[in-house]
Amino acid sequence: MTFDQRKLSAFVAVVDTGSVGRAAIVNNMTQPTLSRLIREMEQRLGVDLFERHSKGMTLTASGEVFAPYARMLLFEMQQASEALDAVQGIQRGTVRLGAVAAATRSLVPKASARLLKAASALRIALLEAPQGTLTEALLARKIDLMIAPQLPDHPDMVRISQCQFDDVFTVFCSTQHPLARASDVDLERVLKENWVMPPAGSTPRSLFDALVRKSGQALPTVAIEATSVGAQVACVVHGRVLGWLPHPLIESEVGNGTIKLLTIPELSLHRSFYVYRRSRGLLPDAARRFLEMLPQVAETA
Repeated sequence: MTFDQRKLSAFVAVVDTGSVGRAAIVNNMTQPTLSRLIREMEQRLGVDLFERHSKGMTLTASGEVFAPYARMLLFEMQQASEALDAVQGIQRGTVRLGAVAAATRSLVPKASARLLKAASALRIALLEAPQGTLTEALLARKIDLMIAPQLPDHPDMVRISQCQFDDVFTVFCSTQHPLARASDVDLERVLKENWVMPPAGSTPRSLFDALVRKSGQALPTVAIEATSVGAQVACVVHGRVLGWLPHPLIESEVGNGTIKLLTIPELSLHRSFYVYRRSRGLLPDAARRFLEMLPQVAETA
């Protein structure tokens, strides 16, 4: 059975947007044209791929089965085209990269700058997200490379290298906080303070809770929960709460004197970073070029 790239693109657009109207805009075509392409694909496959209702379109059971294969086919078509361009010396393509926040503040920008200097026609699509979201994006073929701390083994994902880059989670407070001027700050004292933390169940929060429990102490009061790193930092700078983030995320505030790092050995957590890819399929040439840049920035990251 053969598949038409235009019809596959129409199908995936409807899956992603939930409606023919929005999908038509994404694919730069009229609604009747897109609807016709979907109907032709359903007739070709002999099954209904969508349930039509007043608020949009949702996948049928057959559509759910077909969706990952449609994404894979579109991805491989794109990679084949870019590989042929590379044979002809046309250096183009897109690095679809996902990374946790600490890496996007230091390692990724430096590697990206070197890549674009070496191949100016390449483009970089960067997704900054927590580890769980990045894993989902990698397995769904929305990104091709992922930079994150060590993750559990997964049959559809492989660790291909270790980045020469690491960071340390550190307790910090505003320079106006009483603890910033205290000389006897220890674990017991900081745990009596109010904290700003990411939501319960998130990876950083789980790591923090595990360290506190390991020390034998009770968990502190989390007065503010915030998913945004910027919001967490702002709450510390402008309020009497403590924070706990990787050093690269608060480096500028340390430099300008608005926050102070607190040395609490029990709450210091070192992390190493790795690059992951899907265990099946070819790695795009643009992604391989990006990997070549990582060792070059290791010493300066």
